[in-house]
Amino acid sequence: MPDTAARPDASPLDAVFEALREHDALPSIGQTLARLTRMLESDTEAVQELANVILADVTLTQRLLKLANTLPYRAGSVPVTTVTRAIMLLGFNQVRAAVVSLVLLDGLLGGGNVQRLRGDFHRALLAGCLAREVLAGAGNEEAEEAAIAAMFRSVGRLLVAVYAPAAFDAVRAAMKAEALGEGAASRRVLGRSFDELTEAVLKLWTVPDRIAAAAQPLPLRLEAPRGATERVRAAAHFGDEVACTLAANGGAALEKALAGVLARFAPAVAVERERLTELLDAAATRTRDMEVACGLSPTESPARRVLDALPADSQLGAEAVQPSAERDAVGRPANAREILLAGLADATESLARGAELGAVIRIVLEAMYSGLGFARTALVVRDPAAGVFRTRAAFGEPRANFSFPARGADLFHAALAHASDLLIANVDAEKVRPNLPDWFARDFAATRSFLLMPLVLNGKAIGFFYADRTMVDDRGLAPDELNLLRTLRNQVVLAMRTK
Repeated sequence: MPDTAARPDASPLDAVFEALREHDALPSIGQTLARLTRMLESDTEAVQELANVILADVTLTQRLLKLANTLPYRAGSVPVTTVTRAIMLLGFNQVRAAVVSLVLLDGLLGGGNVQRLRGDFHRALLAGCLAREVLAGAGNEEAEEAAIAAMFRSVGRLLVAVYAPAAFDAVRAAMKAEALGEGAASRRVLGRSFDELTEAVLKLWTVPDRIAAAAQPLPLRLEAPRGATERVRAAAHFGDEVACTLAANGGAALEKALAGVLARFAPAVAVERERLTELLDAAATRTRDMEVACGLSPTESPARRVLDALPADSQLGAEAVQPSAERDAVGRPANAREILLAGLADATESLARGAELGAVIRIVLEAMYSGLGFARTALVVRDPAAGVFRTRAAFGEPRANFSFPARGADLFHAALAHASDLLIANVDAEKVRPNLPDWFARDFAATRSFLLMPLVLNGKAIGFFYADRTMVDDRGLAPDELNLLRTLRNQVVLAMRTK
C-alpha cells in the first residue's frame, strides 16, 4: 500500500492516485473493467471475447461457475461446467455485469481488506442488484448497465477506504459528528467528494461514456427519463441510495428514510413501498448469491435485516469441475480427463436443449482449452466461395487467426486430405519444419507444438480443430484424452448435421 505518512504535505488522495498508477493489481483491474464495459452483445465474437476475459483468471472462472450453479440460475439438473454454457444460461449482459462486480470488488478488497470493509462491499453489490431489478422489464442491456453503473458509484468510496483508511475514517466521523452528507464530509476531508473521485477514476480507466455518465451525480430535482441513458442513470442512483439508506438506518428511522428516497425518486423511478419490498427481496437474493460466489457469508452484512427475511441457506447444485492447480510441465491440469468429461456432458446437454451451433462449438473449444491447458484453441472452417480456410471461433490470446488457400502441399493439407489427426510435439523437428507452410512460420512463430483434428462431414474435411502450445510437448496426449477429444469433435459434427 502506498505510504504517504513520510510526506507531511501529502494529500490523502495522493495515496489513492499513486495506487492507481503503481499498485500491482489496480492498473490491470482498470484495463479489464474498461474492456468489459466496452463490450456490446452484437455477435458471437463478443461472447468469445467475454469468455476469454473470464478464462484468463482461474479464480474469476471458478466464482462465475459457482454463481451459475446456484438454484436461482440453474436450468435442469446438469451442473454448469463451462464459461460458455454459463453465458448461454445467464445471458451475455448478466454475465458481463457479474464479472464486472467480481473484478471490481474482489480486486479492491484483496489483501485483508474484506472483513474491515465488509459493509461497503455488501452495499455496492446490493446497489447493483437493486438497480438491475428496477429495470428488469425494460430490456436486458439497460438492466445490466444500470447494475454496473450503480456499483461504479462506490469506486471512489472504496478506493479511499482501501488506500487512505485514516481519511476514510475521518469522513465517517465528520458525517456522524456534524450530521453532514457523505459528499460534503468527503469534500471537507479530501478536498473533493467521493463522487468527484469516482468520475476521475472512471475517466482514467477509460470506462465508456454511457456508463461513466450513468454513475455521475443526479441533479437535485428529478424528472421523468427521456430515453434509455436517463433510465439507466436514474435506476443506478436509486439502487445506490436505497443501499446507502439500508446501511445507515434501522427501525423507524429506516422506514422514514426509505420514504424520503421514494419521494425524491418518484418522478424518475416510480416505485411504491410494497413494490420496493419485492425489489429488495429479489436484489437481496441476487446479492447473497454473488457473496457466496466470492466465498463470503451474507450473515456478516450490515443489511442483514433484509436478508433475514429470506430462506437461510442458498443451496448450491453439484460443483463444477475446476482445473487442478497441479499441472505438468506444459500446463496440463492433473484432472484433465474429468474436465474433458464435464465439457462433453455440457455439449451433450446443450445439443439436447437445441442450442445453436456456435454455442456447442464454443463449449468444445473451451473444454479443450481448459482441460488440456493449451495456449490457444480454434475451429477453422472452409469458405467455399473464397476457396480458403478461415478461423470461425477461438479461445486464448493472441487469437489463432487462420486464412490460407484450400489447396496446397504441406502438413496441414495432407492431414485434411486424409482426414487424419495430426499431433506435432516439436515444430522445429528436422522432419517437420520443412513441411510446414510459409504462412505458419510467419503467423505462428511462437508455437512450438500443436494438434490438428479434421472435421469431416459427408466424407470431406470441411474444417479442423486446432490447439497449440508455446513449448515443446514430448508427452503428447494419453489415449483416453485423445478419445475424449474425438468424442467432443463428434458433438460438433452432430450439431452441424442437425442444423
